[in-house]
This record gives sequence, C-alpha cells and structure tokens, in this order.
Amino acid sequence: MLRDLLVHPEEAKVAESVPGVVSNAMAELSLALEQTRISLDTDSLALLVEKMGEARRIIVLAENPAQAAAYNLVHFLEQGGFPIYVARPGVADLARTVHTATSQDLLIALEVSGQAPFLAGAMHEARQKGLPTAAIVGAASLASARAAEVVLASRAHPSLGVGIVSIEVIIYALCQALRWRFAERFAGAEQAIAQLSDRIQHTSD
Repeated sequence: MLRDLLVHPEEAKVAESVPGVVSNAMAELSLALEQTRISLDTDSLALLVEKMGEARRIIVLAENPAQAAAYNLVHFLEQGGFPIYVARPGVADLARTVHTATSQDLLIALEVSGQAPFLAGAMHEARQKGLPTAAIVGAASLASARAAEVVLASRAHPSLGVGIVSIEVIIYALCQALRWRFAERFAGAEQAIAQLSDRIQHTSD
C-alpha cells in the first residue's frame, strides 16, 4: 500500500481509488494519534507505572475489541517479570476476579467501544472493595473510566478501528515508560528468551 502511494502520488489524491482510500485512512489515524498525544495525561501515566511496579498481580479486564491490546500488554510485561494475566470476560468470571483480588493487586480495564456493559460494574465493585484500579480507554466518557482510580484515555472517535489503534498507542507509550522506569527488570530478557527458544527448538535434535 505504501508503494502505491509512492509510485502513484496523483492517484492518492483521488478519493475513489485504493491509493486515495489508503491516504485518507492514514491521515485519519495520524490526526487521531496526534490528538491523543496532546491530550494524554502523562501524570496519570506516571502514576500507573508506579502502581504496576508495586502490584503483586496485574489483572486485565478487557472487552472484545481490546483483547489484542490486552495480550500485547501481557507479552511485554511478562518479559520484565511482571505477574500479569487477562481475566475471562463472563459475568461470573469478573465476579470471581474481583472477589479473589486483594489490595496488593491492580485491576486494569481496557475498553474501546462500550460493548462490555459488565466491565464498568466489575470496576465499580473493585473500587467499593478498596482495590487499586485503572482504565485505558478509547474515550474518557466510557463507563469503566468513570469507575477507575487512574485513567488513560484517547480522544473519542466515531470509528472503532481508530479507537483500537489509539488504545494500542497508549499501551505502547506505557510499556516504553515501564521499560525506562524498571530497566533492571527488563535487562537481558529478550536475549535470554531468544536463547531459551533456540534450546527448546533443538531439544529433539
């Protein structure tokens, strides 16, 4: 697609063409991410970094459109030895998660579209129980954001796809801050994982 834009720059100016659609989509994303960059509360991000470093467990409660972002967060944090997992989204599973969590745990809601009505209820019950809570959301107006103690929000956008990308960008920024703040926890992790993967791969040789 990028090659199309570079090779056919004039066609990219025509809205009713593949290069034109791609160009408009990229422009839409670029604007949305710039708005999120400007509006992102870095004080809240710094506070969340500290809470994640102190937590006994980090429990992610994610609606379906945010599942990929949730597992990207898990993938990154596991490299630094952070104890993190994604809770199942069913009502009984959310209730079990809140019931078994303690004040040493941190519950993080990931919500983009508001398609998981029970997520906010679980966060509300967690707050009532005195549990540390945070939310990474596609808009500050989403119910889970109103129920959380710490909120990282992108600018609201009518497109679900743009919201998903915006959430991923916030998580990327959060992970970079974590890597900087807890550099010793990540030191050598990627190399060690690569070496272990190689040994596992060749165990049967």
